[in-house]
Amino acid sequence: MSDVKPIWRARAALAAVVAVCMTATVIAVSGADASNAGMRFVQSGHLVYNSTLGKVFHIDGGTKSVDSEVDVPDASPGSPSAQSDQNGFVLADGRTIEWGKSDLKVLDPQRAPSTEKPVALEVAGVVYAVYRKSGTVVRLGGERAVMTTTGPLGQPVATSDGTVWVYGLESGQLCQAALQATRLTCTAKVPLGHAGMLTLVGNQPVFLDLDAKELRAVGPAGFGRQMSLDGAQLTPDSIVAANDVAGRVAILDPKKNLLQLVDTSPLTSGSTAKPPAKPTAVSLGTGKYDQIASSGTGLALIDTSGDGTVLTLDRDGKQQQTRKIPAASKQAPRAPGDRPRLSRGGDSRLYVDGVAGEHVMVVEGNGQVTEVATNGQTGKPAPKPGKPKPSQPVPPSSKPTQPVEPPNTSGPPAPPRTTETQGPGRPQNTGNPPGTGKPPGSGKPPGSGKPGGPAKTEKPEPPPPAKTVPPKPPAPPTITASRPGAPRSVSAKAANASASITWGAAAANGAAVTSYVVTWSGGSKTVSGSVRSATATGLTNGSSYSFSVRAVNRVGTGPAVSSARVTLGAAADAPAGLTAVQSSGAVTLSWRRPNLNGGTLVSYGISQNGNSKKSTGTSYRWSGLTNGKRYTFVVTTVTKTSDGRVLVGAGATISATPQAPGGNGTLRISKGTAVDSDPDVCQPGICFNIHIRATGLRPNTAYMFQGHTTNYGELHKEGPEELTSNSQGVIDVQKFYNDDTAGQVWVTATGPGIPAQSNVMDW
Repeated sequence: MSDVKPIWRARAALAAVVAVCMTATVIAVSGADASNAGMRFVQSGHLVYNSTLGKVFHIDGGTKSVDSEVDVPDASPGSPSAQSDQNGFVLADGRTIEWGKSDLKVLDPQRAPSTEKPVALEVAGVVYAVYRKSGTVVRLGGERAVMTTTGPLGQPVATSDGTVWVYGLESGQLCQAALQATRLTCTAKVPLGHAGMLTLVGNQPVFLDLDAKELRAVGPAGFGRQMSLDGAQLTPDSIVAANDVAGRVAILDPKKNLLQLVDTSPLTSGSTAKPPAKPTAVSLGTGKYDQIASSGTGLALIDTSGDGTVLTLDRDGKQQQTRKIPAASKQAPRAPGDRPRLSRGGDSRLYVDGVAGEHVMVVEGNGQVTEVATNGQTGKPAPKPGKPKPSQPVPPSSKPTQPVEPPNTSGPPAPPRTTETQGPGRPQNTGNPPGTGKPPGSGKPPGSGKPGGPAKTEKPEPPPPAKTVPPKPPAPPTITASRPGAPRSVSAKAANASASITWGAAAANGAAVTSYVVTWSGGSKTVSGSVRSATATGLTNGSSYSFSVRAVNRVGTGPAVSSARVTLGAAADAPAGLTAVQSSGAVTLSWRRPNLNGGTLVSYGISQNGNSKKSTGTSYRWSGLTNGKRYTFVVTTVTKTSDGRVLVGAGATISATPQAPGGNGTLRISKGTAVDSDPDVCQPGICFNIHIRATGLRPNTAYMFQGHTTNYGELHKEGPEELTSNSQGVIDVQKFYNDDTAGQVWVTATGPGIPAQSNVMDW
């Protein structure tokens, strides 16, 4: 633990430097206007981590350009990046690096549940990081939640309301977590031995069963409508796009390089009167295609042979463009197995990240592909213009300038002028070389002409020196007004049947902002350009709303920025992270404050078996209980709305059994043996078992044990593990392997004569 803290402190110091530097130097997304200096990211577009430069770049999908950047120098090569409404994230190996969009403050990295590279889903203002190998889903960008299931996961999907769906490859479970959920709920199970994957048709989760050759809708109530895929060619290697394309599911066979588009109209309409259209089969030719994504109106595939190629198709499978993916530079750091990555953005565009993140290919719905280099410019950077050089005086020539005489058209030609003597023994420059047919005496040496001595030479006057002309200052650039930029830091606060929305100024871009337009589901409101807030009224209590703000000037309307979703006038959610620690005659409950949904906290209610208590804090110790008896506790949140109504929120439930120490029974833990585990499960080198030693127990008696850590919660959450004492009443084992190097660890136990909790130790 001692060698970890200095690293975090160093990163915190680095983060502060990054925030200060970026605030001073980075140009805002919608212009360089000072009023917009805090805004660096918009809600649409795409983030990419350039491991060569140690920076994250934001790609504006509309303009096909880099509009912002932030220094994240210690992320690992090939790390995925994603953005929520308010924050950006780099999902590095074993860590999550986060910064705020409005202030660019880079926070200390948080420990991730796995060292694998997760799948990132951006939806409803949050980010889901899905660690498929370890079976863990982490929600970022709101109320952070870590949700686990048993075994590895297939392709995840997320609906527009923020519900994530996952498929357990070994368990066959189809599980979901809504936007505010703290755990996964499994609603359906695939038949034993069947393989398949999840996709979305419209906004409906659908399971493609490769063995049954059918599509089955799935929801909170389990499986719904289904349709046969008898006409499709399906194999265990088939890959399905995570979203449909114009109502058809795109299925790729990477072995045959065959793409099939399957009509889903019977599934979506529920009508069997009209049979589905025959699947469209498209041969992709040679290549190694193992990634496919849909924008909703078109498709993109990655051919990873060579340096990689992106292929785009329209909704009918007709090829649109083929573009080579730029290779990474020689100095680019790479992780083993790095390759181009294809993903779908929140703006429904498709993005292809080149290796090392030095280039991004933006794919529009019509199949058009545009290359963007992560240096803030589209394509290759233009050469920098040189500085104008001041004019210099022109010195006189070492050779006299020959005067140019007009041709003589009347009378004999005038004798030519000669130059001054250039020195003894050197020919004189007569201006007319021999043999040119010039008048007599032309081209002859001095003294060979007329009698009376050498020819008279005339010494011409030297030309005046050229005047030094100072360079003209460059003309100021012509500023052309354009639509305003994006408003900054849009946020909403819930109230009773209403919400208040606030934002920061948008860049004027050459024409003053005249108004702001606030829109939401079912309404809109326009305010003056000098106003930075608005109130939306006539809303429905208990409903969730997101509010978008656009700036308007004389040229037009700028891009919209949306707030996070808020729920109006509703009861609070269930308290999050409820835990119980039992002791002799008592149970101590702890929880986290939930979403109050626009209300004001009054208190927390704790009840068990008809008895109730109150607490204004997030913990409560319930004493006076009977050792060995199991109790069930329910914790709720009481809030008050702005109109004075008192609401009781949903309850969180947990059970616990208080225990007495019992005689000479002891329970102690220490750091145990090293574990060389799968890096995706427990990191070698810092992964150790917990050494559990309990004495003074009943001989040959079963006891229940559970490991805990401050950062992970329960260790190995499949439930308490049963251990049996030996004939001397001793349990001495190595259990609950753990790599939480920055947390505290303890073990709880239930059974006759054993303490309810061990000592707590720094790990």
